[in-house]
Amino acid sequence: MNTMSAAERIRRPISDRELRRRWGATKELLKKYDLDSAFTQGNNMHLGGYVRWLTDVPAEYNYHMTVLFPADEEMTLVRTSGSPIPQWALRGVKEVLYAPFCPTLNYTADLEAGLVIDYLRKRNPKRVGWIGKASINAGLMGKVLAAFPHIEFVDITDEFDMIKGLKSAEEMELVRETARIHDAVWAALPAIVKPGMMEYQIRAEVMQLLMNLGSEEHLLFMATAQPYKPCGMSTFQYANRRVQEGDYGVLLVEVSGPGGYYCESARNFCFGEPYQELQEAWDVAVQAQQLTADLLTPGRPAKEIVAKYNQFVAERGYSQEGRLYGHSQGYDLVERPAFMAAHEFGEETMEIRTGMNISLHPYFIDQVQTVYINDNYYVTEHGAEKIHKTAPKIIIL
Repeated sequence: MNTMSAAERIRRPISDRELRRRWGATKELLKKYDLDSAFTQGNNMHLGGYVRWLTDVPAEYNYHMTVLFPADEEMTLVRTSGSPIPQWALRGVKEVLYAPFCPTLNYTADLEAGLVIDYLRKRNPKRVGWIGKASINAGLMGKVLAAFPHIEFVDITDEFDMIKGLKSAEEMELVRETARIHDAVWAALPAIVKPGMMEYQIRAEVMQLLMNLGSEEHLLFMATAQPYKPCGMSTFQYANRRVQEGDYGVLLVEVSGPGGYYCESARNFCFGEPYQELQEAWDVAVQAQQLTADLLTPGRPAKEIVAKYNQFVAERGYSQEGRLYGHSQGYDLVERPAFMAAHEFGEETMEIRTGMNISLHPYFIDQVQTVYINDNYYVTEHGAEKIHKTAPKIIIL
């Protein structure tokens, strides 16, 4: 049987040089906090980027994959035996520990945790780092904490997130390729959407094009409506409407390109010229996006940007963002920093830095329309460079 290499099987493997850069930065972080090791976990591609960032192997299909990163040797991975990793895909990995666990089989959480506990017990560490506690399942965390009351566990997520958020030249090359895939879809949209199509058929056509262009993961939100009605943005479950002449709609494309790096983009589309209220709202959304793009300067707190956005749109009578106005992206669809409205139980503390890939997405919804525009920006020392090339206009069908 022929032996295959990563370069032959993976459409866009990350270079060994880039992986060594990441491992070196992680080891420096462990050294800073005098940690014997650290671990993280993921269970999907679009919000499981810690795992892929360290290994170039994605966690997939909601099966947990744990990365154990020691300070003095190569990594160990913990993964379900239902999805083994080919040997040619493993770089910087000493061993992979397998067990037949599945998140819907509650008792198998003990199998997963047992492998991690055995690993730590053999190493007898004094200090261990957590990376992304929000991504680590309770079955694993609870068992590990109970097994090692003498170990000091240190949360190093904030600093790790900053390391991960600053994109290398190789990473930005992949981000720009993803943006080109998005732009190609917007150019093709007038040839896809036709009166009489069901919304789910439009989604299927767009997804097929994205796959043919080389995207890895495909998250699409789309809805249509008659003029003077809000359409919102629906998931696939609600895509059973037939599109008619005169309708308008919104399409949000959240896909990663070859290599697994995300961008996201959104536009309104309309059969014929948009009605006045829709155009007016769109124009304000474009202005709001540009306002916040101009604020993407190194050292600015992310929470300041969403506050200025909300003030701008509120003064013009449009809905404020109560959740997430923008955020960084990479292997994760949503990375830090997040431009999230202040909440009594916590807020974003990260600042904008040179090298971030930032998504900005004004979203208005009221009784007569829904407007959504979304583009990515690269933060430089002198401000933000727009990555997407599609014009900030409503697409006329």
